[in-house]
Amino acid sequence: MAKDVIRQKINDAFLRRALKNFAAAYPVARARAFEGLDFEELRGRISTFKQEGLRNLPELVARFTTSAERAGAAVHLCTTPEEANRTIHGIITSRGADFLVKSKAMTSEEIELNHYLEERGVRCLETDLGEWIIQLAGERPSHMVMPAIHKNREDVAELFSRATGRECPPDIPQLVQVARETLRSGFLAGQVGLSGANVAMADSGAIGIVTNEGNGRLVTTLPRTHIALIGVEKIVPSLKEALDVINILPKNATGQKITSYVSFIKGPTGGDGRELHIVLLDNGRLRLAADPDFSEALKCVKCGACANVCPIYEIVGGHVFGHIYVGGIGLVLTPFFHGFDKAEEILKLCIGCKKCNEVCASRIDIEGLIVDLRDKIRKPAGQKFLFGTLMKNRKLFHATLRAAYLAQKPFQSEGGRIRHLPLILNRETANRSLPPIAERPFRDLALDKSESRVPSPESREKVLFYSGCLADFVYPEMCMDTVASLEALGYEVSFPQKQTCCGIPARYSGEMEVARDLARINTDVLLEPEADYVVTICPTCTMSLRHDFPKLLSADPLWREKAERLAAKTFNFSELAARKSGARGAGLGAGKGERISVTYHDACHLKRGCGVYEEPRRVLTELVGVEIREMADCDKCCGFGGSYSIKYPEISREVLRNKMENIAATGAKTVAVDCPGCKLQIEGGLEAAGTGIAVEHSATLLARRLAES
Repeated sequence: MAKDVIRQKINDAFLRRALKNFAAAYPVARARAFEGLDFEELRGRISTFKQEGLRNLPELVARFTTSAERAGAAVHLCTTPEEANRTIHGIITSRGADFLVKSKAMTSEEIELNHYLEERGVRCLETDLGEWIIQLAGERPSHMVMPAIHKNREDVAELFSRATGRECPPDIPQLVQVARETLRSGFLAGQVGLSGANVAMADSGAIGIVTNEGNGRLVTTLPRTHIALIGVEKIVPSLKEALDVINILPKNATGQKITSYVSFIKGPTGGDGRELHIVLLDNGRLRLAADPDFSEALKCVKCGACANVCPIYEIVGGHVFGHIYVGGIGLVLTPFFHGFDKAEEILKLCIGCKKCNEVCASRIDIEGLIVDLRDKIRKPAGQKFLFGTLMKNRKLFHATLRAAYLAQKPFQSEGGRIRHLPLILNRETANRSLPPIAERPFRDLALDKSESRVPSPESREKVLFYSGCLADFVYPEMCMDTVASLEALGYEVSFPQKQTCCGIPARYSGEMEVARDLARINTDVLLEPEADYVVTICPTCTMSLRHDFPKLLSADPLWREKAERLAAKTFNFSELAARKSGARGAGLGAGKGERISVTYHDACHLKRGCGVYEEPRRVLTELVGVEIREMADCDKCCGFGGSYSIKYPEISREVLRNKMENIAATGAKTVAVDCPGCKLQIEGGLEAAGTGIAVEHSATLLARRLAES
């Protein structure tokens, strides 16, 4: 993605305001819409029947075709966009028509139907208000259910003035009235109507459409010929499954309990020679449904919630964060519907926060699919050396980091932090200072400590400490605090010197074989000593050891078994420390003097990757003895994302700015984190802004508290 396009969207004040306002309002409305409903249970049901349907998709297509034709519809199964366009054009021209009125149909955007028809003399009129605005602007939708969210009233007034030939003031009620009057003639003159469908039922041949505007019913009933363009993945077995989809769609899409119109159509509307043509679109869907690695992408119900909660979409909008379909699922579908060449850049834009997974209506692992797809796109020159040669060779990798300690000295400020990098690298600081690489990494300090350690006479649970690269070489004192805290809580801690990078940087860059090699190395290293637990202070490492290693090594039964053994005893620091909160909390929580207040930032990979949310708060309140002032969007990404903050510093900076605003609003003077990367990002931004707010890992706060007691 061209940097100037990203910069343009970031500097679009209205777009930023509109997306930010919606991002703030959406969670509140969504929570209200789901009151009294079990979202997890509902989306679990949808996930199950959608996945089962994908396993039998050819059979579902055949059953739907038979049922729909029995009800009087003509069904056309089209393999390619060209075939679908040709079929629709043929239906229109065979009726002697040259004017098509359309209700909202994202599948028509997918096949670029309007462009195809207008080149052949068929005029198309979008009758959904948002789609009409987009059509007049000559653009594509920037959201699956809110296509014109990026347009302000002035933009719309200008477009309507041009379309109607009269001056239209930028007044929303008047603009709506202009649209109503202009589109009404289209409904009456339309010779053929085209719609999409949200769901299709195999047992009855009926289709279901949910809309918020009456145009859907007008388009499907007034013209004598109705064409429904539907992706084959929309077919479900019966009305029972269809109602689940219809139930979840408005709540997850816009926070509405139900849309204004829910319509079911079975066969042609009325008699008198009326026709219903159902064009079923394949366009790679049947092949994708049979793909064991990526088929779950077709479970999508097109609610757009993944875009609604995405911190990157909130910054740049759908015209950057997508191709035709936008948001997280749009990045996944693009290579299968439009080719990998259209997906190469947009797949890199995902920061990996997993927020999309949390709200997906059909429980798709959207973030995981995006990461896996990066293995299939072209890689930048030099990346293979970086990961395949440098990172896989532990000694070479660590020697390079040690050398960087000397290379950084000319760029350090008096306080030791790095404020400016040389030449073009200066932009990577992105309005934040950076911590220096430590003179001695933790592995050296741990070696000194192990040589002087006196074996504990008492029987203690044994912990292997997996530090992660950032903590080891940049925050060795954080590692020392971790060991001190765990030992004070009654654990016996050791540090395996042969541990190396967890492989997440390689995996997120699409170098899956390197990630597998690193998974094998670390699995052997961490299983060799007898230990009760493996503990990390980096949630990304926790997620890697606990979730990614078994997946990466699943093809080999021996390695899978070893990876699963390692996963079973891998914990994040806060999880293990929280186990002692009941026994030690009463003595520690009292503290000396007034309880200090902190605000807590939930790391993406800790909360959503590992499901750890309550434990860090128990550590802070019961063991450290602080009061937590919860910030707004406490679990929203800080914008670090590892190398993401280097590749896309402009986006990273804006995501960080949102986080800093929420921190400042709490009035707390300390931010507690459980991730070295989050500390680097947030501390750098707060320090560069001169806020005086400190950022500390929970292990450091606990070590200080334990030292006082």
